[in-house]
Amino acid sequence: MSHGLFPRALGEAFADLPAEVRAAHQGRRAVSLHGRARARGDRGVAALVRRLQDLPGPGVHDTTVEIAPLAAGDEAWTRRFGDRTFTSRVAPAADDPHAFEETVGLLTYRFHAEPYADGFCWIFEGWRLGPLPLPSAWAPRSRARIFERDGAYRFSVLVAHPWLGVIFGYAGRLDRPIGD
Repeated sequence: MSHGLFPRALGEAFADLPAEVRAAHQGRRAVSLHGRARARGDRGVAALVRRLQDLPGPGVHDTTVEIAPLAAGDEAWTRRFGDRTFTSRVAPAADDPHAFEETVGLLTYRFHAEPYADGFCWIFEGWRLGPLPLPSAWAPRSRARIFERDGAYRFSVLVAHPWLGVIFGYAGRLDRPIGD
């Protein structure tokens, strides 16, 4: 088994994931997946937040997700939706082998990985601005699943805020990495 971020976070459950999910998240080499995704989100401030983070507007978009392993088990994630590119860094949490953090700009979100039917999900635990913890009551609510259906890699992500509505959501199907 690989020593990548998600094999570490999921432990022995990683071996039970479908081949399409394991191939994308093994953490041994860079992978690039291509397909289509449907994006959604509310208007107003939620749309402004999407624009500032270079996330796509509502609609169907050609989609590429690139995951590149970095030093210390970190991963660079680049998601392209049409002409929009959203990047983040996903890293193991230092204090818990089953937790990980995703950093976008100055914000860092903490999650743990949990096995889910035919895949796994990201469970939100907290967030911070730089080194400063932020109140959970102010946090956006997120739901993220990575899974296999009909022999294909699938994903579904929704980030909503109690005051702003749906900031962004996207779901789609991506081709399996070549060579796996």
